[in-house]
Amino acid sequence: MEIAAELKDIDQALGRIAPGRDWAALLNSVTGDASLAPLHELKAAVQKSGVDCQGDAFERLLLAYAMAESEPRIDGLPVHTSVKPLIRREFKRFTDVRPSGPALLLGADPFVAAAKICTLRRFPAGPMDWVISGVPRSWFTKMPLPQLLPALRYIYLEFGGRGPAFYVHLAHPPRNRSLVLEIEVRKSWYRMAASLALQPEVRGIACASWFHDPRAMEDAPHLASLNEPYLAAGGRIVTTLGEAPAESGFLKFSPERRARYQRGELKLMTTLAMWPRKAALDWAARHPELEDAHLPLSRG
Repeated sequence: MEIAAELKDIDQALGRIAPGRDWAALLNSVTGDASLAPLHELKAAVQKSGVDCQGDAFERLLLAYAMAESEPRIDGLPVHTSVKPLIRREFKRFTDVRPSGPALLLGADPFVAAAKICTLRRFPAGPMDWVISGVPRSWFTKMPLPQLLPALRYIYLEFGGRGPAFYVHLAHPPRNRSLVLEIEVRKSWYRMAASLALQPEVRGIACASWFHDPRAMEDAPHLASLNEPYLAAGGRIVTTLGEAPAESGFLKFSPERRARYQRGELKLMTTLAMWPRKAALDWAARHPELEDAHLPLSRG
């Protein structure tokens, strides 16, 4: 693996501090903030050795180690063919150490997402990503009692169980900018649905977020494409899971929504939406135009 000149001092320091360390395995253990302690300690050790670790050069080097191991596996992944160049595009973006690039600092969610992409646990589909997950049992305690039995019936009888499922996340900048473009969102859905066809054990697609709350859709028309599978393609808005926290994103980019929230006029609920496998595959079969290679891949 060729190391960028800006990263060579850190690469050499890591070789001295932890010779022979399996960096891909270390990145593969990243699941969230609580899993980052070993990386924080390692970065501090490099800094203490006299090598400058300001910015995210240390993080990008670790990502580069993981990418080098993952690259040969991309072609064999059971995902739609259009997803593979998107993975490689993300790999290229993560190696960009220029100051103008998006920050990938430890402790920030973009780094956690990047670690999962670089270890092939999170998959870019355009302005959205997915991971393999499911519905945790702990969510059952968050469902309002009147909604609990219908939700359980849907999850187990119509969706086929709690998982495995493609669990949807919004992409981080710059890819999430195309969320306002219906064609880009629908292409994301198509890539996910077409990838389901290659993974027969996966029961469908699911997401729990404020943007599935019907009240959110009332004043944000662009959310319609994010909800198409659940409202018009055989899926379902299943149940609420409690009030959406302010940091979940619904206050971003909308001064009017923020003002309503601060006045106590707006309360959005984290809402579980699910799209069973058969419905997703049927929808993809009805939309071959989204397979068209002339449609440009999402920029990012």
